[in-house]
Amino acid sequence: MFNVLLVDDEREIRQGLRLKIDWQQLGLQIAGEAGNGQEALEWLQTGECDIIITDMRMPIMDGVELLESCSRQYPDLRLIVLTGYDDFQYAHAAIKNRASDLLLKPVTRSELAGALSKVASELERERLAQAERKLSEWKLSRYLEEMKEQFIHSVIKAYPAGNHLWQERIRLFGLSELAALPVRFVAIGLLPVPAEAPEEAGLRLPFELLCRELAASDAGPGIPVFREAKHPDLLFAIIPEDPAAVQRFTTQVTDRVRSYLKREVVVAAGEPAQGLEAWREGYLSSVLAWYMGQHAQQAGGEPLRSPADPAQLATQDKLKLLQRHLADGRKEAFEKLVEEELAKALAHSHPQFIKLIFQCCLSIELAADALGLALRDKDEIWIDPEWVWELGTVAKACRFLYGLADPLFALKRGCGTREEPSIVEAMKEMIELNYMNDLNLSQIAEQYHYNLSYLSDLFKIKTGKSFLQYLTDVRMNKAVQLLDETPLSLSDIAELTGFSNASYFSTKFKKVFGISPSEHRQKEKHI
Repeated sequence: MFNVLLVDDEREIRQGLRLKIDWQQLGLQIAGEAGNGQEALEWLQTGECDIIITDMRMPIMDGVELLESCSRQYPDLRLIVLTGYDDFQYAHAAIKNRASDLLLKPVTRSELAGALSKVASELERERLAQAERKLSEWKLSRYLEEMKEQFIHSVIKAYPAGNHLWQERIRLFGLSELAALPVRFVAIGLLPVPAEAPEEAGLRLPFELLCRELAASDAGPGIPVFREAKHPDLLFAIIPEDPAAVQRFTTQVTDRVRSYLKREVVVAAGEPAQGLEAWREGYLSSVLAWYMGQHAQQAGGEPLRSPADPAQLATQDKLKLLQRHLADGRKEAFEKLVEEELAKALAHSHPQFIKLIFQCCLSIELAADALGLALRDKDEIWIDPEWVWELGTVAKACRFLYGLADPLFALKRGCGTREEPSIVEAMKEMIELNYMNDLNLSQIAEQYHYNLSYLSDLFKIKTGKSFLQYLTDVRMNKAVQLLDETPLSLSDIAELTGFSNASYFSTKFKKVFGISPSEHRQKEKHI
């Protein structure tokens, strides 16, 4: 319903206007009345109004002054003027202030209904257009947010992408400041309950919305928040390296979840990471910190020492050496170093021993990713990390870690075979995460140490499409989504979907779909 304000110095005329037509049938309601222009302006300060029907000859403030004031202060108001035959100056004022209609007294029922119906239709069209604009803006913001999360995924996955491409995406997604500053990845997850309630799954969405709301309300551009497929029960936030900021965010999340969801939450910050190349390590350290914090909170166990502990710093150096052994295929050196460090960690404390097992697992996972080798589900400790705490001896832990790393060493020696479906799935995932970037098969073959021709044939056999065709299809599907759901220009869509320019994008689009992008957009509007 649109609100109408009646302005006339004669009460009888206002009453006559009330009774002259069926306001509700036109989608209108009388929201208020005023005896002159001054009263009308005072009413407008607190009342909500869409249409004013005003006389021109009134005491104190006449219709001319009212029209001029409304034109300045309330430009969206619709004005309908009632005047006599001889009031030319009033007609001129109505035209000057862009009144919607000028009705001559005495106004008939049909004239008034026609003028109001016309204005109500205009307002309804504007309301619908505004709603569509807001919906398009919301869809665009969500799409850009999803793309930003995909970009963050591509960074922490360490997929091949040149820095010149990263810089462009960093600017687009408002990550320039975070890319230059030291940051901490913060893992956030609900503390599991002993006997999971049936409604537990229903908490994931409100939990995520609470965390995203808090992150968006932070000063500046807000804190990026994302999920990662390997850890679906966790959210990750990227916060500038500022102990006060991390503590503030942790406290806010803990208090809000406790207050609204009646649950306890574990929030754990990883090690500082500066530069995109260090983001993967920062992310992995937050995963490790969360699982360690979760177990400590559940078991009331011994707290871990701070990262400044010399013993832990030495372990970090040894972990880098361990990663080099994995990368170079030095099995004996790897196993010897693992056994030595596990023994030292267990002598220090059981939590430190468990932490080192997790760190070794992360190192093996990182090496497997670099080789395009997917770990089996049963080897993914994040699927069910609790059993790792049962590895109470160095011998048990060594057997587990050696078994986890054996496929990597076999592959390095050339004695093992890669699981072919896993490399194809990895390539498909890479395309989904990086379709907006400059991807080529040679780059991927080099990354995963495959022969280019073999990898090309393998991808086509497994997917039924060449690499380039598959990449183009993904890009086109994303482009269609943007055309349908956002008001972005063709140049913007071309940039966001990995095409070099709008002209090339339009040519490829027409070749695939038979119509141009503009024709597709017009067609969708008329459906």
